[in-house]
Amino acid sequence: MRTLAAMKLEHRRVNKMTLKTEPKILRRSLATIIDYGLYLIFFSWLVMTYGRPNDEGGYTLSNDPKGWWIFIVWIIYFPIIESISGQTLGKLLLGLRVVTKNGNPISFVQAFKRHLVDMIDFFFFGIVAIITIKNTPDHQRVGDLWAKTIVIGGDSVICTNCKESLTLTPTEIMSKEFVCPLCRTTVKM
Repeated sequence: MRTLAAMKLEHRRVNKMTLKTEPKILRRSLATIIDYGLYLIFFSWLVMTYGRPNDEGGYTLSNDPKGWWIFIVWIIYFPIIESISGQTLGKLLLGLRVVTKNGNPISFVQAFKRHLVDMIDFFFFGIVAIITIKNTPDHQRVGDLWAKTIVIGGDSVICTNCKESLTLTPTEIMSKEFVCPLCRTTVKM
């Protein structure tokens, strides 16, 4: 059993470090596929349910107020939910979260900016996003660069005391502090 003096000494042993993000291209891609897959299901349902057949064999929602639901659901699912929780369903399932560059929750404007340029990032099967993620220091895509955000989750850090390599959850990263399970040092980021 540890003494009170040992616990106080341990509590004072706090190290400062910065987080180095990782690309996470596969997990980010899968999260995007999940999110836009869900959005596509809604879009298809709306057009097929309320659209009118057109000459090309598809459906059209021209001059129909129900067409606004496509934009409304996009705003709710992407910018609003992401600004409230830092995650869409895809990111939640894959252990990812969007934060500001200093680790704080993002605002609605930042979430809106991130997703406003999704089509640029997704151009030619996501090659623009892959290139920018691989070639920016914080592994940001175009939307992240404009919004000044980063994607975290499963990032590795090395304990400054025992040099153990640790993988942090988004919650640990957001709290900006964790206790190394090996040496029990409190590490602040």
